[in-house]
Amino acid sequence: MIKKVFAMAVSCTMLLQTLASPLIVKAETVNDDIVGTTYYVSSLDGNDNNNGLSEKDAFYSLQKINDIELKPGDKVLLEAGSVFTNGFLHVNGSGSEEAPIEINKYGEGNNPRIDTNGQGIWYQDYGKPLDSSSHKLKGYVSSSILLYDVEYINIKNLEITNNAPEIDSVYNDLNTMNRTGVAAVAKNKGTVDHIYLDGLNVHDVKGNVYDKHMNNGGIYFTVFKPDNESETGISKYNDVKIENCIVENVNRWGIAVGYTAYWDQFTGAEISDEAIAKYGSTGVEIRNNYVKDAGGDSITTRYCDRPIIEYNVSDGAARQINTTDYSQTGSGRVAAGIWPWKCKNAVFQYNEAFDTCVNQDGQAWDADSGDGTIYQYNYSHNNGGGTVMVCLGEAINTVFRYNISQNDLGGILNLPNHPNADIYNNTFYIKEGVPFIRPGMTGGIATIENNIIYNAGSEKEENWTLNNTRATYSNNLYFNYSNTPSEDQNAVTEDPKFVNAGNAPSSYTGILPSNDDKITHDLTAFEGYKLQDDSPAINAGKFIENNGGIDFFGNEVKGTPDIGAYESNITTLILYSDVYDINQESLTISGVEKNTTVEVLLSNLSYDKEITIEILDKKDNILSNSDLVSGGYKVRISLNDRVKEYIISANEDNSIHSSIYMQDESKIGRASCRERVFWVV
Repeated sequence: MIKKVFAMAVSCTMLLQTLASPLIVKAETVNDDIVGTTYYVSSLDGNDNNNGLSEKDAFYSLQKINDIELKPGDKVLLEAGSVFTNGFLHVNGSGSEEAPIEINKYGEGNNPRIDTNGQGIWYQDYGKPLDSSSHKLKGYVSSSILLYDVEYINIKNLEITNNAPEIDSVYNDLNTMNRTGVAAVAKNKGTVDHIYLDGLNVHDVKGNVYDKHMNNGGIYFTVFKPDNESETGISKYNDVKIENCIVENVNRWGIAVGYTAYWDQFTGAEISDEAIAKYGSTGVEIRNNYVKDAGGDSITTRYCDRPIIEYNVSDGAARQINTTDYSQTGSGRVAAGIWPWKCKNAVFQYNEAFDTCVNQDGQAWDADSGDGTIYQYNYSHNNGGGTVMVCLGEAINTVFRYNISQNDLGGILNLPNHPNADIYNNTFYIKEGVPFIRPGMTGGIATIENNIIYNAGSEKEENWTLNNTRATYSNNLYFNYSNTPSEDQNAVTEDPKFVNAGNAPSSYTGILPSNDDKITHDLTAFEGYKLQDDSPAINAGKFIENNGGIDFFGNEVKGTPDIGAYESNITTLILYSDVYDINQESLTISGVEKNTTVEVLLSNLSYDKEITIEILDKKDNILSNSDLVSGGYKVRISLNDRVKEYIISANEDNSIHSSIYMQDESKIGRASCRERVFWVV
């Protein structure tokens, strides 16, 4: 009987899907004065015999909306307090750039709730095999909201659930139905533009814990192979915003955008600008979302060009990635907090991840098989698998900077056989017994500089290159260790003198996501990780090019950096540059191009903000911004009674030179305070 009911449900759903199949042709542009039609739906006072065009004539069921081909400027408004049991919205029709379709609520009270209960079944098919035979690529999916080849859609202020019906007797069976709260598909429309999800509460979505590539979880975007690519163009997304949402108790994924049938255009480590521009999704922003107790991963971007993931919170990811819940196969028993896959120049900033359950992964952050991933200004704590992983051979050009980790577990750095990573100016506050490099996650190549590595337990010896991990250390502070890496000639081993370390937040703020408030902790919560003025970490760091310009607290980073995630306002009299070659021994600046103005020269120099800087010609006249610089000119920096001068030297290729004089290296003398004085002939 159960099988018969299921078969009937699938057949009916397939028929509905066929009838409501989205159009291939993009929606026509409409004039600004066309406002569209507003449809009202109420489970409290509606009736499906009504026309749905006013509050008093509201529809009763969501199916009435599914039967309508929506037009640009149309609105679908659900009454506050309504509960649509066994309901679903499978949107038919697109808006336009000038007039998006809006789905929202009306009236006062609780957001309208869609309780799908395994209904809203449709068929997913990527149209070609995926990158692994173990990845499921097609099958039936239940979705509360389905956006299949539709665009210019704004959805706000809804509550969504999709619990398992009785036909699923075993919750963790391999064949359990895949389910989503919101599913989006790009297939036969070329680039699908403008999908905005704002203020949704998606919870209790009981999908399949094993299926990572099906539409399966809270919010999930996918890209399928077009039926006729020459006619429709390459399928992908542009302008996706997921903001201010709560996603709780879902599986497998919390939020994912957006696995693609074009995965085979991203093989190899380096992702070319041409490939990502052609096949990657663009304009993806995931911001200010709270994801709690995801069965697997909290937030992932896939095959995206420069996505921005910021101010999100991952709380308790990977709840079901264990041998009890994930028991019918060992394949794919991995999950982490917030991370990318095959993205180009992804930026993850101002996020928080904590209590990620330990598994084969289990980290807060995971730079996975992408090119140019940046993690900056994030906070992690109590994650079972450690702080960050740089995952395997196709993860390149990773930057991990100005982050704070407090009491992460397993091992702080997970470095399994990746080709490169720059890990600098982080503060790692490490619990008793936790290794710096996680065992079993070793062999990678990383440059580790300007970090505070603080062992909060008893003094111990550390293996800094565990299992042939090819890590290069420089200018780090190591507290409470009996040894330091041999190559770190500038290691600091004194107490960093934090204000009050170890007391950063250990739980969620409790802030309801909205456009008005960030759900992450205010920076004042991290005051304990600032440095006292007599800290040995101050001005003990190494200048790093293209360092992002600010620290964890938003302070400007110029000149000689401090060690750790905090930059003090204590000044050094030193110049640096990302553009020119500056020799700190001879105090010379080379590499300045011909016809460089003072203004351009100054813009390419890095120095502490309290410093006064002037450019002087050969007669010690102070130049203005529009004047051209030349070989032999001086760059004078000063602070109070301290003065230092650098000389712009002629380049070997004569791009800039002086025909009158050059500096005589033999007449360089040493001044007090380790500064230089120049005699020029």
